[in-house]
Amino acid sequence: MEMLMELQEPFKYSWNLARALIIISIALIIVYIFVSISPRFYKSFFGTALRKTMVPSLRVRYIRKLEELLYLVNTNQINNKDAYTRLSLYIREFIKKASGINVLGLSKEEIKGIGIESLSLLMEEYYPPEFSKNEKGNIAGSIERSIEVIREWK
Repeated sequence: MEMLMELQEPFKYSWNLARALIIISIALIIVYIFVSISPRFYKSFFGTALRKTMVPSLRVRYIRKLEELLYLVNTNQINNKDAYTRLSLYIREFIKKASGINVLGLSKEEIKGIGIESLSLLMEEYYPPEFSKNEKGNIAGSIERSIEVIREWK
């Protein structure tokens, strides 16, 4: 009996597809492993050395921010409560970038537990005027003390 069409071998083309899927899967696994390990690798081997070289430029940047905040306070462009909120944010950002310790979302008591004495004292000073309705605080003095903490940071 003569056939009108020629039949293909079963699965002739599926091996090419299977090879492509295997190669893509292996590539995705390698990329996943690299991405998940690289932050730890970077932080453990390069984090401290880079952070120490970044501190002088961080000092300049955050002292400038605090001086701008002091200008806003002196020209009455910002109220005390908002100034204390910004001051707290700036000093926390500086500590995070300079030391790698994330203190942005921590409370005053949690910051005390970390053991950074200078930051603990500043938070004690910031909290009453920042969260109280009646207490004004000395924002200019607080900014000056924050600038000193940044200048003396090691």
